[in-house]
Amino acid sequence: MSFTRNRMVASLGVAPVLLMSAPAGAVDISISGFVRQEVAVKVDDRENPFNTAGNPYNGVAVATDPLIPIGNSVTRPTRSAENDFNLFASRLEVNLDAVFDPSLKFHATLRGYYDWNVYDDNGDTSFFETPVRGGERGTLLEVSGKDYMVDLPAAYVDYSTGPLFFRLGNQQIAWGEALFFRVLDVPSGLDLRRHLIFDPAAEEFSDKRVSSPALRTSWQIDPVWEVDAFVQQFSPSVVPNPSTPYNAIPDQFTVHDRYSQVDGSWNVGGRLRAQFDDLGLQFMATSRRNPDGAYRWTASGVNKDIAGLAGTGAILAQTPFEVDGANGVYSATEWFDYAGMVRLSGVGAFNAALGDFAAAGALAGSLGITQTDDFAQVGRSLDTLFMLMGGTRGHIERLYPYENVFGFGANYIFSGEPDTLLDQLIGRFELTYTPDKTFTSPDLSQDFLKKDELAFALVFEKYHRFSEDFPATYIVFQYLHKSASDLLGRPLDGYGGTASQASTGIDGGFNALAVAIQQPSETLEWRFDLTALYDLQGGAMFQPGVKWKPDTDWQVDLYATLFAAEDNNKNAISTVDYADEVFMRVTRQF
Repeated sequence: MSFTRNRMVASLGVAPVLLMSAPAGAVDISISGFVRQEVAVKVDDRENPFNTAGNPYNGVAVATDPLIPIGNSVTRPTRSAENDFNLFASRLEVNLDAVFDPSLKFHATLRGYYDWNVYDDNGDTSFFETPVRGGERGTLLEVSGKDYMVDLPAAYVDYSTGPLFFRLGNQQIAWGEALFFRVLDVPSGLDLRRHLIFDPAAEEFSDKRVSSPALRTSWQIDPVWEVDAFVQQFSPSVVPNPSTPYNAIPDQFTVHDRYSQVDGSWNVGGRLRAQFDDLGLQFMATSRRNPDGAYRWTASGVNKDIAGLAGTGAILAQTPFEVDGANGVYSATEWFDYAGMVRLSGVGAFNAALGDFAAAGALAGSLGITQTDDFAQVGRSLDTLFMLMGGTRGHIERLYPYENVFGFGANYIFSGEPDTLLDQLIGRFELTYTPDKTFTSPDLSQDFLKKDELAFALVFEKYHRFSEDFPATYIVFQYLHKSASDLLGRPLDGYGGTASQASTGIDGGFNALAVAIQQPSETLEWRFDLTALYDLQGGAMFQPGVKWKPDTDWQVDLYATLFAAEDNNKNAISTVDYADEVFMRVTRQF
């Protein structure tokens, strides 16, 4: 551990020392929090196809056409699961706030999360242990096991003096205000182990952003201009684990996370903001490691022979492949189908594995297999390899390239006739430009894909009172464009592949519309929500919901998240089309 990091982590203990040393009457301390039960029930019988037990090829005889006479069909010998729940978990959060004086404050949040593991999966599943940091932790201030995690998502000191403000400690940094779309919101990655991104959309990733040690400061230069800057230890996004309900990386892959190579990295960024009456402007620049990372083939390091072919294990260890009869790929049809699901090129990935790894090329060459762009010939080659190996696992590595992100934002409050839709309508525009952004190449080659990316969101929001009998309705309408990647950060070059055709990519960028409506009841005891996201390539998500708050202590949230998408791998929504659900949260606050 570096000296610099020791100093930062040690700084998290400054406020507790202040608490203990300050006179009892001089500190205003408050404690609050909640306990919550969270349940998501499936509303159709589809399983997550990225899990072994949800693989649609389980128990299905698939026609094959190998280059050598070893059979003309194969059946994946794995059982399929039948689940009723996507989520069944309990949560505890405790907040501690201490005010030493108007200029010095401390805040900490302790979060505990337990998954009851009521799912039908393929065995010894870990929901929270993840090989990102040492100790199987996903974040710095975290203790986790297979079924639980306990962390400190916030532990920081606030100090203000005149026009200056400082925040030091473990914290999230949230920029931008677009719903669904993280355009200016670039400082922090996301922890997707808890309910992926299916919490109420209006919560805007508040429970997902990864906290890490940081110093953030702002300077109110005058009533118009403000400077906001930060330096923060780099922490990557954390993806769901294999065989968990919301897993997004097929179980046929092993991911080698390379965070240890960059765990001493720091992100820096700053904003210049101004408010001219009804017009607000901001300019942003951030130098960071991409928290989502980029993936490519890597050597498996696993020495396991192909049955009947002694010595092949040592060769396979130098390739991205491993013999795996339980979770591996069994046919070219399965290979191409899954490549399309995750927006990769099945043909390109085959060629890259052979071209980038000499041992893979040599082993394939001994069987008469060579690189080719012919879809049918690649299919025959894959059938040959997979049938000989009796199931094949692929190994990929996740790296975190540097990038510079430049951004601009503007908002304007429109004026109009009272009680009209234009009166007090707020228009927002957010834009970022990332030169030479590094993406996972659709062929998983050692050379990452690099492209300039432009992303922007146009947002209109308003509180409008349609009736004197009810409070104002909150309405948001948004349009998003990304020039090179989709909502999940995947390059558009890998779009369009299926079990029967290679990926074609899509033109025109990623484009989506979103709308959100919130209507409180007359007494504010109820709130009715509707959120929708539409990918213009043919996919949609709908999230109707209701919140019931009968008193200050209790709250019940009931939402449905429903998907409809074209099954051609040309829209972002089809990736999670299996996850239709109704979820409920029952919260007791204290």
